[in-house]
Amino acid sequence: MTTTETDAPAPEPAADEPDAGSDAPLAIEAPVDPHKEALWTRLVLPLALPILSALAVVLWALNLSRAFLAGGKTGSLVIVLIVTVSIMAGAAAMSAMPRLRTTSKLLMVAFVVCLVVSAGIISLGPSEEKASGGGGYVPPKGAPVGTIEVVAQPGSALSFNAKEFTAKAGVNTIKYVQGTGTHTLLFTDPAFAGFQLNVGPPKTESGKVLLKQGTDYTIFCNIPGHEAAGMKATIKVG
Repeated sequence: MTTTETDAPAPEPAADEPDAGSDAPLAIEAPVDPHKEALWTRLVLPLALPILSALAVVLWALNLSRAFLAGGKTGSLVIVLIVTVSIMAGAAAMSAMPRLRTTSKLLMVAFVVCLVVSAGIISLGPSEEKASGGGGYVPPKGAPVGTIEVVAQPGSALSFNAKEFTAKAGVNTIKYVQGTGTHTLLFTDPAFAGFQLNVGPPKTESGKVLLKQGTDYTIFCNIPGHEAAGMKATIKVG
């Protein structure tokens, strides 16, 4: 018995063709709002990128400088070498992997920035101590035996309130009082190199010094023209 055409099996529908009898809707991608895309590319990014870049540069500079201050001469050199080698190695690694995703590059840069910020936070205390050292001057320890009050005279007269001050031997507090204008107070003695008081309207600044028995010390204002105009005096000890 021969098989007729009516007995042949019906062809099955292709897997990727929708069933004609199915009521399931076709998947349609949501259209991109052109207004939102234009707002992001023309307004948000041009404003956000410069601000974020400036903040990153400020964080980098501040925290790296703190690490330099805390490290001293030798430590600063080591930090410079580490940072330089790390930047060069990172740049070489990125250039050697052109297919590296943008997100991976951003994560690498963010890791380096976080590392520098962490170093700056950790070295905050030591860096402040070195920065406040006043150019190497170390104030003497112990309670002062007296206070010498020096006043930058108000008005147009560039002078101290006296040409000669007397003090006891030992640790003394120099209290520098502002009259008008901006002035400084320094010693000519090399033993006080780095000691400097600054006053400006309105401000008073103090510092401790160790004065030796029977010694005369000269104080002056190092602002150009002030010492020659009369801002110079002597402290006699003993």
